[in-house]
Amino acid sequence: MSRRLRTFKRWMRSHGIDCSDALKLDDAGSESGDGISVRAVCDLTEGDLVATIPKSACLTIRTSAARDMIESAGLAGCLGLVVALMYERSRGPASPWQGYLQLLPERECVPLVWTWREVDTFLCGTELHKAVKQDKTILCEDWRECIEPLILSGEWKLDQDNFGVEQYFSAKSLVSSRSFEIDDYHGYGMVPLADLFNHKTGAENVHLTSVCSPSSSDDEGDDHASDEASDDKLLIDESNTSSSGEDNTALEMIIVRNVEAGFEVFNTYGSMGNAALLHRYGFTEADNPFDIVNIDLALLVRWCSSTFSNRYARARISLWRRLNYSGCTSQHTEYFEISYDGEPQLELLVLLYIIFLADDAYEKLTYMVDAFEGPDESTNIVNLIKITRNKFRKVKGHKKPEDIKELLVSENVCSALISLADLRESLYGTSSLDEDMNMLKRCCPVKDRKLYHSLILRTSERMILARLRDYALKRSTGKKA
Repeated sequence: MSRRLRTFKRWMRSHGIDCSDALKLDDAGSESGDGISVRAVCDLTEGDLVATIPKSACLTIRTSAARDMIESAGLAGCLGLVVALMYERSRGPASPWQGYLQLLPERECVPLVWTWREVDTFLCGTELHKAVKQDKTILCEDWRECIEPLILSGEWKLDQDNFGVEQYFSAKSLVSSRSFEIDDYHGYGMVPLADLFNHKTGAENVHLTSVCSPSSSDDEGDDHASDEASDDKLLIDESNTSSSGEDNTALEMIIVRNVEAGFEVFNTYGSMGNAALLHRYGFTEADNPFDIVNIDLALLVRWCSSTFSNRYARARISLWRRLNYSGCTSQHTEYFEISYDGEPQLELLVLLYIIFLADDAYEKLTYMVDAFEGPDESTNIVNLIKITRNKFRKVKGHKKPEDIKELLVSENVCSALISLADLRESLYGTSSLDEDMNMLKRCCPVKDRKLYHSLILRTSERMILARLRDYALKRSTGKKA
């Protein structure tokens, strides 16, 4: 066992953290090839208690020596926790969490802390490119508005070497990838030991739950441990506090799926695609079934305007919206999702169907908008087809979403899907999918970590676009426009 793990184990004992001898902290790395992993020393079965963590051992705004400074500055949530983490790191050996903090990396290798050049080079065309650039800009603004004034005031005697922009980004990368929402009293916090369990999609072995002390309430609930988003690292049953707001609970780690001796004990951070995993945690998974590709509405407008005209595109999209359709939205961007198997979102198919309507069918639909809405989506689609087609015979069994989609897929719609796939893929640059695949084979996941995980994301997205083309080609044969 390495020196840093021995130090951490001594620190856990001194802070009342009970880690079962059935668990082994392994500094040799996990299946991902780096970091610390947690392995089973013996067979573990569902229901086994493998760790108890007092909340007093968690690093939160409430427990940090920086509490007065953070609260007087009006900071809270993850931002407040980032400041607490920076402050405790700046104290060195004087911090009660030094034995825990020395185990953490300086920063997580998430795109947020990559250089601007690395973001543009490695993430170009991916679902993360724009989001990461926006995040970096916003965090710089946060530092100037919230952290720099604390330094300049001189009241708290903060050293800029410990509270500069780089240190803020580093602490933010740790909080975003390791923090949990503990309860209403503590809010977000760093939970030692719990944050060492690695992720594996669909293979959760351990669950973190809150246990009341005899003096606390008997009420229980469920909540997610999360960063700003709903995607989370561990599930935590909602903890309880006394009527005075004081902490009277501990966290327990329970085995929820059997683990054989010698195997790694996994947690799950949620059902996330590689874009979300790389964004929040700095890694990806090959053949991730939760991967998707987004096609921005702006890209579709560009295609439609070049195929028809700007006025035509605006009119058809306006009618689509009048029928109460819209795409997904995030950070002021509207988009359509393409699933892992290449199937397009229903709303995209409806829009393409409306774009290719003949003028007389389009005019007819505009007059019948008020009578369009049905009790469910399937009825709406059937009504849309009835209104816009001269001959339509309802086919029995068209009740499943995939069956309903087939009613919208004409040869023109299939051709449009292929064009949109080509436009979306052009964002990746001049390299082909085969070239990216060959580069990935030559990559070392440890030495070339940023490039490796970026390529996993790129190739996965591009294969989804290839499946979208296949989806369109299979349905275009024999179809009429």
